Amino acid sequence: MTSNCPNGHGSERSDFCDTCGAPMRHQRPLTASMDRQRDAVRGHRSKPGQPRSTGGPPRQSGPGPCPNCGSHLQPHAVCSQCGYDFDAPDSVALWEAQLWEVVAHPDREYYERVDPDGMEFPETVRTRRITLIGDHVRIGRRSTSRGITPDIDLTGTLEDVGVSHRHAVLMRQPDGSWSLVDLGSTNGTFVNTDRDPVPGNQPVPLRDGDEIHVGAWTTLRIEHVEAAEPRPFEVEAQASKDTRAVARTKRSDMGICLLGPLQVTVAGAPVTVGAPKARAVLALLALSIGTGVSATSLERALWGDNEPRTADKALQNYISTLRRVLPPGAIETTPHGYRLVGPKDAVDCFRFERRAARGRELLASGHPGSAVAEVTRALELWRGEPLPDLDEGPLVTTEVARFRELKAGAEEDLFEGRLQLGDHRGVVADLRAAVEEEPLRERRWAQLMLALHRSGRQVDALRTFQRLRGILGEEHGLEPSPEIVTLERAVVLDKPELRWTPPSEVGAAPGAARERTP
Repeated sequence: MTSNCPNGHGSERSDFCDTCGAPMRHQRPLTASMDRQRDAVRGHRSKPGQPRSTGGPPRQSGPGPCPNCGSHLQPHAVCSQCGYDFDAPDSVALWEAQLWEVVAHPDREYYERVDPDGMEFPETVRTRRITLIGDHVRIGRRSTSRGITPDIDLTGTLEDVGVSHRHAVLMRQPDGSWSLVDLGSTNGTFVNTDRDPVPGNQPVPLRDGDEIHVGAWTTLRIEHVEAAEPRPFEVEAQASKDTRAVARTKRSDMGICLLGPLQVTVAGAPVTVGAPKARAVLALLALSIGTGVSATSLERALWGDNEPRTADKALQNYISTLRRVLPPGAIETTPHGYRLVGPKDAVDCFRFERRAARGRELLASGHPGSAVAEVTRALELWRGEPLPDLDEGPLVTTEVARFRELKAGAEEDLFEGRLQLGDHRGVVADLRAAVEEEPLRERRWAQLMLALHRSGRQVDALRTFQRLRGILGEEHGLEPSPEIVTLERAVVLDKPELRWTPPSEVGAAPGAARERTP
């Protein structure tokens, strides 16, 4: 059935418009977590024992589109793409545990300080509160023709034509706080009483009570509040369309960390899994969370060719041990083995992959500041070597190599983002350490050469190239790639295209702005 979204688009989906991402006005709360969030921000939290609608779509009895990411849903109702599970237990999402809101209002003091030409301060002053839900909350003005629907929409009752359609974005940090990134807005974004706008595409940390000034007269004050505090203004609770999977997926009480020694949390508290084999079983199941793993595969990974005659009984004992410390129903028995139930984001390695991929997308689309913030969040998940609780074997070797490669690529994306932001001097030391750690990754050598050249160290950049040539030739009988040879020639000629130019606007390719000398 097709319905019209608030912007007039026809949408097959009943939750968010599949054309512009706007929430459908008639939608019900999609999860118990979101239902509690709306109750909390309106001051109507249900009393213990009081009946309350759990919300959410009914469990599907057959294949169909996943209500979370839209991919094909198998009959067991666990999406293989995003891990959405209708039967996963609910828990408190991050934005419920740490409730943040933005108070948006026309600010006469700011208007008089800016003194914009041809713009009159609005006669009717209206203040709104907007609850921050998800990881990215966009600020701007709606544009139906361009399909732009910001999460904090400064049109309508808060119309400020000095605000760009894609003006800025609030990004949640790992500790639950927020940073601000200006997306190359026309009139800039100011914090508190600063006279200079924040740098474009660079994250600026925010504190409770900070004021963000945009457009000709609009001020957004960010506040960390308690769920029970009364809030006198109109409240909006709307998830960012780019974080719908975060806001709408049922949350598991369980967290598993594999990027370092195994760590397990239940309801936010650490739990101990002492037996090494039980830890190994949990790590193997977590690598395939949402998908069944056969008992034969588990036994082979645990014992290899030295499998004891009582392997099946021992495996059952390890599963029983895990079930005693994990939430009820976390491990299901399948016809041929076992399945760990929960969303993929319950496992740190999958959160790392998602964040690293998002950072690479932001980097490619000309948002280096947002990319640096996202990739940094991804790399912070690493606590040591991945999967140390598993014995070496074909599966473990493959997975460890894959995670190491993904980490190396994310580190290089971080260096690339810092270079695009003009941090060529600051990144030199980190790049020197990176080439020592992975001397055969030419992208790092190229980044180091470019950072040195932009720092006015042309001779050091050329010496770096000669060192790479020596390592490749003496140890492996290889020559540097044509791309890095071309870079070396450009350094020799001091070509203008190597000079740093700041990102000037959203989506602008690096180097698209006017040239500046290093």
